[in-house]
Amino acid sequence: MMSRFGFTHSDCDRAEDAGAYVLRALSEDERVAFAAHLETCAACRAEVEELQIVADQLPMAAPQLVPPPELRHRLMSVVESEAELLRAAGPEADRPAPAPHDMRLRDRVWWPSWLVSPGFAAALAACLVLAGVGAGLLVSGGGDGPGPVRTVQAEVTAPGARATVAVQDGKATLRVTGLPAAPNGRVYQVWLMREGTPEPTHTLFSVRPDGRAVVNIDEKVDGVEQILVTAEPSGGSVIPTSAPILDATLA
Repeated sequence: MMSRFGFTHSDCDRAEDAGAYVLRALSEDERVAFAAHLETCAACRAEVEELQIVADQLPMAAPQLVPPPELRHRLMSVVESEAELLRAAGPEADRPAPAPHDMRLRDRVWWPSWLVSPGFAAALAACLVLAGVGAGLLVSGGGDGPGPVRTVQAEVTAPGARATVAVQDGKATLRVTGLPAAPNGRVYQVWLMREGTPEPTHTLFSVRPDGRAVVNIDEKVDGVEQILVTAEPSGGSVIPTSAPILDATLA
């Protein structure tokens, strides 16, 4: 029986494994058993063929973004942990419980059973994120990933305070420790020095009670000679109104 969107509704008890089979979410023993089952079950073969078309389109559906380098490691750790839990719980762990009067969910709504399988849902989520990682690697240039990080030690006028600037792919992050709070009614503002002229940024920040702060600078720092920080009136200034308390030389 076909659904109104073209998916096959199979009465075979093994049909719920089709989605996990396509996404390679079955254990090795389950995969081998289901592959053998496909040789004798035309309904499951048809469902696998339909699901394979959907799975093949997943990489194109994901947004093409450059992923952080640690994303793949975190993702695979979660996927492996979930797979271990499913293996420990047994082969019935990812099967949905039957509805009252033994009415399956797929018999009450139009979507196919594999869409409501918890195992398939987890596998699909993992596949989508992995597709995003793959697409991001393609966009970023053949899997090269982000460029190297350059860290610069800044000069700070406040006694005991320290600061560093990390630069990567034209973006900069400022980290300060031991920096006293800005005077009352003022806020710290970041400036970019190009050709001897300080350019204001939209990056305003304050520090925690322990004098720490991690500040992502909004503007690109390509071609910037120095990064300065001054204490400015609340809301920031278009020209510096006080001497820099922090100076990081980039070039």
